[in-house]
Amino acid sequence: MSMPATAPGTDRNMIPTVEQALVRLRADSGWPPNARDLAWWIPDSARKQRQRLFVSCLASDGAALVAKVPLDAADTMVDREREILRGPAPAGVRRPTLVHDLERGFVMTWVPDRDFPEALTAVESADDLRKLLEQAVDAMLPLHTGGAAGLGDGRAVAHGYLGDLIETAGDAALEALTPTWIGPMHGDLGPWNIRWNSADGRLSLIDWEDYQQTGLPVVDLLNTVLTSALLIYPDYRTRGHDWLGEQILHSDGPFRSAARSALRRYAHATGQSAVSAARLLPIACLWLHRRVEKQGRLTGHLFYLPLMRAFQRAEPRWIGELDD
Repeated sequence: MSMPATAPGTDRNMIPTVEQALVRLRADSGWPPNARDLAWWIPDSARKQRQRLFVSCLASDGAALVAKVPLDAADTMVDREREILRGPAPAGVRRPTLVHDLERGFVMTWVPDRDFPEALTAVESADDLRKLLEQAVDAMLPLHTGGAAGLGDGRAVAHGYLGDLIETAGDAALEALTPTWIGPMHGDLGPWNIRWNSADGRLSLIDWEDYQQTGLPVVDLLNTVLTSALLIYPDYRTRGHDWLGEQILHSDGPFRSAARSALRRYAHATGQSAVSAARLLPIACLWLHRRVEKQGRLTGHLFYLPLMRAFQRAEPRWIGELDD
């Protein structure tokens, strides 16, 4: 397989590794024969370890497909996602479909059309931002409310994932765990794992390697809402995480209005207090930070723990008004 076109800015040091992976991919019986229009990329992110190669193509029948291949021999999460995608999609949830197994990784259907961050950064009004975050809530609710999901005591679930770290969340967060919504969760539902179809405006969820059948779905909600702030406030790259925390928690404006609306919408749909859901922010931050730690990846660039500490220093007044 010759080197197909790729996105500009790819780390050239990765080219030898990519070439080897592409040779193995062509020899793999799971790779579609006579595939054409190849393109490959490694997602541009802060991830420096356990990187993944994506190779898109058109199959002989014209179907758009993409392979996901781990480039680190110690990375087992891609194979875990393969097993998750092997099962049926939760009712009402749009996600990729497993097409072929690979020796390492898998081939899935391509989910159109744009990454959700592109839609977020293109908004022209506060109302557009609100509608997008509400749309993200509506996309995750069918996942969260399926099966035996419902309100319950979330302390055992949180402790099972965080261990004794749960104690650092603070009394308000621990109290908010009883009751909270317990059920299936995506596990890594930041904006980069949501795709927006420009044809029909519907959202799809990708990257299912952290899926849990029994988890705290509010972590998905807060991940989507809070991580959207990285796109709304790009100056955090030079101003730092403390500045970002101030914008998220204490700055009045379109983001706060949209976040408040999303929290209320989710709470109403799941029959819980929006105040309690918001007060689980420390739990969500610990969970998301721990997720990266468990994969043996660097965490120094993450904003979750600085945001948790800022929240614990001074809970924003608007949090307590969410149920009004």
